[in-house]
Amino acid sequence: MRLIFQSVRWRLLLWYALILMCLIAGLCLLAFRLTSNDRTFQIDREIRGFQGTFFRALFASRPLANKKEQPSFDEIRDRLRNPGEVSSFPPELHALFEGGNGGIYLAFWDSDGSPLFISANAPDKLCPPKPNNDGSTQYIEKADRREHHRTNPTGISSIVGRDITDEKKELRNTGLLLALGGGALWLAGLGGGWWLAGRALKPIDTIGRTASRIAAGNLDERIQIANTDNELDRLGHVLNDTFERLSAAIERQKRFTADASHELRTPVTIILSETQRALKREREPEQYREILVNCRTAAERMRALVESLLVLARQDLPASGTEPVACDLADIATGVADLLQPLANEHSITVRRELSPAPLKGDPHSLAMVVQNLLSNALVHPPSGSTVILKTSVTGEGTVLEVSDNGPGIAAEHLPRLFDRFYRGDSARGQINGHTGLGLAIAKTIVENHGGRIEVASDKGTTFRVVLP
Repeated sequence: MRLIFQSVRWRLLLWYALILMCLIAGLCLLAFRLTSNDRTFQIDREIRGFQGTFFRALFASRPLANKKEQPSFDEIRDRLRNPGEVSSFPPELHALFEGGNGGIYLAFWDSDGSPLFISANAPDKLCPPKPNNDGSTQYIEKADRREHHRTNPTGISSIVGRDITDEKKELRNTGLLLALGGGALWLAGLGGGWWLAGRALKPIDTIGRTASRIAAGNLDERIQIANTDNELDRLGHVLNDTFERLSAAIERQKRFTADASHELRTPVTIILSETQRALKREREPEQYREILVNCRTAAERMRALVESLLVLARQDLPASGTEPVACDLADIATGVADLLQPLANEHSITVRRELSPAPLKGDPHSLAMVVQNLLSNALVHPPSGSTVILKTSVTGEGTVLEVSDNGPGIAAEHLPRLFDRFYRGDSARGQINGHTGLGLAIAKTIVENHGGRIEVASDKGTTFRVVLP
């Protein structure tokens, strides 16, 4: 039972059943009440009409002298008090109290309570109505009878009643039919509700099964959306976006793990082999120094790799950057150029600065890393005596950074993969001065996180061009 109430389909059905039951019960009660009121109205009208028919028959045998349309109360009393008048009622008046009248009976009492006339079919021990001298009337239902009570200003009181046994039986049958019909309608509604609930929840069940398969490892699968723009379609879009981000995060994690294991294998191997070589036998201090230097070089490369991989991993995360702030790319480039000036002097390279104001919004630290990676790349590859141009400007495309050198250039077949991680297709631009092969990949990721793009053109010399919004 507890499992049933935990089911959304069952809970929907129970609420639907309760609401449907209330509606059907209300409609059946309303229909029963309207039918009962209509039948009561017809009985009351029949009773009122019968009293007029009685008076017309009463005065038909000996019409009034003035032929008034309506007899006075005194005339009615006089005629009812006269036994001869009552006994001389015409046959049609006596027929009113026989079986053809639907069981209507009539009785009159004088103001002192003495009976003036009581029809033969009236119930036993019929009593006059309570005194009421304002001429008002009352309809009273007693057991299987309905009666019309009236007392006129002269004190004459009357009761016109009718047996309503058949009507009550008919109403009971009507109520039973309404109950049975309402119950059948309710059951049919439950069946329809069960079917509708299943049909409405089927997309949710499909979403659940798809999500289970994705959670089991099938990360390429997505929820099928009917594009009807309903609540379930919007839920499907949200979940598909979530699965996309989850898949991308897992892919980034796999790539990070693969990159780290691949690139760290060489320095770790160097450290292990050098330490094993040192431990095989006693050596001279100079030999130990050489081994330690090799281990230190491998460790420094390992540290550079780890730092670069961490930077790349942070940039891969959605919204990984800080809140964008207003800055000037020319100022950032100036700071980086000053920082790398010793490296330029070491390689006898001239850095020509063509820095125009280039305001934008972004993360200054990340943008400085882009400039540093591009500029350091340009400083280590060209031959001594070369010139590197560092340029910033604002064009119709946006804020532009250009780093150009007049070195040997890059072969055309390497350009498409130049920004791939650890790609070193050109031996001339390989692992020089401790470069990890991640600088261009980091620069590309940062630029794309800022909504920009990075391009490279190479012939006689190489130009990297960054366009930021």
